Amino acid sequence: MKVVAAPGCMLLFAWVTAQGCASVSPYRASIGSDDANERILGIRAAGEARDGGAVPLLVDRLEDEDSGVRFFAIIALEKITGERFGYNYADSSLERSESVLRWRSFVKRGEHLTSAGGGQATAGGGRGDSTGL
Repeated sequence: MKVVAAPGCMLLFAWVTAQGCASVSPYRASIGSDDANERILGIRAAGEARDGGAVPLLVDRLEDEDSGVRFFAIIALEKITGERFGYNYADSSLERSESVLRWRSFVKRGEHLTSAGGGQATAGGGRGDSTGL
C-alpha cells in the first residue's frame, strides 16, 4: 500500500517536526487576539504553563486597553518570573509606563529565561498560589 500526502500536509508535518511538539504553544496566538476574553484565556494558559517564552507577549499586554487583560498579564508574569517591577494594572497609562519600561528591559536582557520560574513549565502546577490562573 502506498501512502500519498498532499504537498500542504507534508509542509505542515515538516514545520511541526522542526518546531518540536513540546515547543508548540497554541495559546500564545490568543494572547494577541482582537477579543479581550480570548487574550485573557491565552494569558492564563501561559501563566499556568509557566511559559517563559510567552513573557515578551505578556509584557505587551501590560499596556492593553482592557484592565482585565492587564490584570491577568501581571498575574501571569509574576507567576512565571516572580517579579512585578511595581506594576499596578489599575494605574493610569502614565503611571504604568515606568514599570512597563522595567519589564521591557528585563525581557531585552533575557532575564525572563532565567528568572524564578525558570522560564519553563513545571509539572503539577508549581507554587500552589491562589491567583486563580
